[in-house]
Order: sequence, then structure tokens, then C-alpha cells
Amino acid sequence: MKLLTFFVFIFSTLLGCSENANAPAPILSTKKTNVSFVDTLPSPVSIAVHSAHYEFPYQLIEPKQSFKMPDKLEEISGLCTSPDNNSLYAVQDEKGNIYQIDIASGEVTQKFDFGRDGDYEGLAIYQNTIFVTKSNGTIYEVKNLGKDHQEVIKHKTDLKGKNDVEGLCYQASSNSLLIACKGIPTMGETSEEAANRKFVYRFDLETKKLMLDPFYRITLEKVQAFLKEVDYHANFQNFQSFLNHNDSFKFNPSGIAIHPKTKEIYILSSSKKMLLILNEAGKIQYLAKLNKKIHRQPEGIAFGQDGTLFIANEGKGGHGKIYVYPPKTD
Repeated sequence: MKLLTFFVFIFSTLLGCSENANAPAPILSTKKTNVSFVDTLPSPVSIAVHSAHYEFPYQLIEPKQSFKMPDKLEEISGLCTSPDNNSLYAVQDEKGNIYQIDIASGEVTQKFDFGRDGDYEGLAIYQNTIFVTKSNGTIYEVKNLGKDHQEVIKHKTDLKGKNDVEGLCYQASSNSLLIACKGIPTMGETSEEAANRKFVYRFDLETKKLMLDPFYRITLEKVQAFLKEVDYHANFQNFQSFLNHNDSFKFNPSGIAIHPKTKEIYILSSSKKMLLILNEAGKIQYLAKLNKKIHRQPEGIAFGQDGTLFIANEGKGGHGKIYVYPPKTD
């Protein structure tokens, strides 16, 4: 009986294979359809509509180092790094002096005079020439710093005191200085009209002229759209209270710098202690909250060649300080 059952099984199997062999092969259509992968997913699965998670390269909770500045740098404002990466240069917003600071120890090593007393806010360096800006938009080009043949060239721009220039940095891709304004973004506007906009202008180093069309435009609407889109943002709730549509824009640029590796634009806001990151096209990549217990008044920002982040803070009655944030390691 068992033997008979076995032969029946073998015969059925062979018969089935024979029928399949005689069946027509399936037709593989090459016609394109409008059905996407998302359309085929079961309904409980949700698809994120924002871009891939942005990996912010710094841990801002605590700095690795802090440099306490001497009394003469209580009002430290602009900051930049020397080409050899051995020094930081800084200005303060009352004196026409440039201070050289050892990048490893934080010690002030030299002081250079370049102009009269004034409200100096931004600092940038290009090919061993240092540029300093006043809050009224005037740019000082300092050649051969500290040498007997030091030369200072003054460039008047169309920006004025009400634009309140606060940040300056060099951007290689545009061969220009980027100028971040804290005040009214353009000429002829009232403070009410400009309440929800901040502009970054470009000073062309080929022509030594300010380009009147804003290079980057930062608006409350763009920031709100970004925060709504990137729902992974850990600090979203922290920003909602002062970045809502019923309030004036609390982002007020106080410093600007270019990341040496990603070429992204980092813009400080002393108001509400924020750090905004743009890509070179001007799209918002990230918005970070600084620790207000550490950063009492962040005014200057710079990068080392390896991506180390330096943020300078005014003393507000105490010592000015520079905080050091190395990039995260994998």
C-alpha cells in the first residue's frame, strides 16, 4: 500500500511539472506607470516629507575649553582665525585695535592699532589682509598688519548705522566678504516693515564694492517652515515660543563664519542665543540653541582649519570669553 501511494505521488508531481512547462511564460511589461513605491505601502505606514536627518557636527551643551579674556577685551566682538591656524584675531566694539590670541592657550600675544575709536563689530581675513567692519557698514582693509609698512584702506559702503552691521567673514566661492546685518535690512524701510527679515550682503573683493542685492535672506516665514518640516528637531519646542507667526523675528545676527569643510554659513544671534546654519544656496540646514548660562552675549564666531568652532562672548560687566567646540568624532 505504501509503495502504491509513493508511485501515485511521483506521477502527480511529474504531471504538474509537465503542465507548467507547457504554460505560456508571463509577459513582463516595460510600460512605465505612475504608481510609486509610496502608493504600494499599507496605510498605517507614514512617509517623512522632510529631507534626511541633518547631523549637526557639534555638541553645544558644554565647550571643551574656555578662554578668559583680559579687561581690554571685555567687549570682544569680531573673531577670525589666522591662515596658519596658530592664532585667533579679535576686535572689540570700542577701540581701533586688533588683538592676536594664541589658539591653543587663549593668551593675548599682540595688539595692533589700525584706526580711531569706534564701534567695530566684524572681522575677516583673506590672503594675510585683515578686514574690519564698523556697525555703520564701513570696511577697513588692513594690509601688512603690525609691519612698518602697514596700510589701512577705508571703504565706505551703502550700508548705514540703522542697518547695524554685526558680522563679517570671507567666502571663497564668491570671493567676497559676507556682511550680516542686525538692524533694518535695506534702505528706506521702517522697523515695522523689516521686523521679520534679516539680510546678509556681499562685498566683492574684485571690485571692492558692496552688491546692493542681498546675498542671503533670512525670514521668519522661512525659519517657521523649516521647523515645521523637520519634526525630528530636538529643540523645536524651545523655538516655538519666540519664533511664532504672531511675533516679531527674534533672530538678530551678531556674527557670521564659513565652515572650512562643508562651506556652510553659520550665523550667530545674540538675541535668544541661537545659531543658524545655511548651505551655500541659502537653504536652512539647522537651527541650534546655545546654552544661555554659558553664552551670556555671543558676538563673534570663527573656525579652525579642522572644523573646531570658536564662539566669543562679551563680558557684560565681567570678562569676555571665547568658548571652544571641537567637531564630534564618529
